[in-house]
Amino acid sequence: MVEHSLVIGVDGGGTKTDACLARIGSDNEERILGYGQAGSSNVKAVGEDAALANLLTAIDEAWSQADLAQETVPLAVFGLSGAGRPETQAMIAAWAKQHKIAEQVRVVHDALPVLIAGTPTGQGVALIAGTGAVAFAANQQNHTAVSGGWGYWFGDEGSAFWLGQAAARAVSQSADGRTSPTLLTAAIMDRLQITEPRELLTALSRDHSVRGALAGLAELVTDCAAQGDVTAQGIVTQAAEQLAALVISAAEKLDLGDTFPLALAGGVACGSTAIREGLLERLNTLRVTPSSVTVVSRPVLGCVRMANRELTDQPN
Repeated sequence: MVEHSLVIGVDGGGTKTDACLARIGSDNEERILGYGQAGSSNVKAVGEDAALANLLTAIDEAWSQADLAQETVPLAVFGLSGAGRPETQAMIAAWAKQHKIAEQVRVVHDALPVLIAGTPTGQGVALIAGTGAVAFAANQQNHTAVSGGWGYWFGDEGSAFWLGQAAARAVSQSADGRTSPTLLTAAIMDRLQITEPRELLTALSRDHSVRGALAGLAELVTDCAAQGDVTAQGIVTQAAEQLAALVISAAEKLDLGDTFPLALAGGVACGSTAIREGLLERLNTLRVTPSSVTVVSRPVLGCVRMANRELTDQPN
């Protein structure tokens, strides 16, 4: 390894993109030089042009914060949601090389850096519950398995989008008189600055992304649940059950057994104590007891660690 190598890590999700510029010292220590942030870089969610523009913005900001002149670094690791297909990975890698971001580019599943950052040896299960939801497992033989991550059209159960959609559905059904009144009605109307539930669809449509607008309602569900709203509490319980099912399904695919390290990331998993506790309670009910539970608030640091290990030829 060239001493004092610069590396770039990028964590791209359905809501935001985090970039990190780091220096790897001769002692393999990772020194963070600058961070950058931009909007979503999920190609499936925002399209290729917007995703690439946000990637570039985040990387440029990381260089700017480091107060260094940009150069081509030896290695960049991109952990991106929506980049599971080989053709998308190849497109991202080609774009990065065209913009002289790095000599070598790795595009990986966005949950892999979470697993690297949040487990002792890079084996176990990583659960990302943010705008979307996916579980990713790896074993000692470096075999991997994925559960969830199907996207919001017919998947992403337990995600911020799913929570927001469930809340909007509850409000519409309550307004019709099909279900009991819920605190979610006033909370959502206040958030969207509307005067009656029938304006809900129009208000959500004003956002450039209805998916993002619905995901933005997720915190209202946990807020109302904390106030004792039965409808919101039911949604929280269902979300925890769905997320637990993702974890168990991914673990079973690799025969990890009932005990394994668990790493959590994403706005829902990191930001909601109620859902996190509900997830662990549900796992315990099903006799699954993680050997460790780590909340990974900055998955981009897992990308940096992956770059470091590749440059120093260390095993994951």
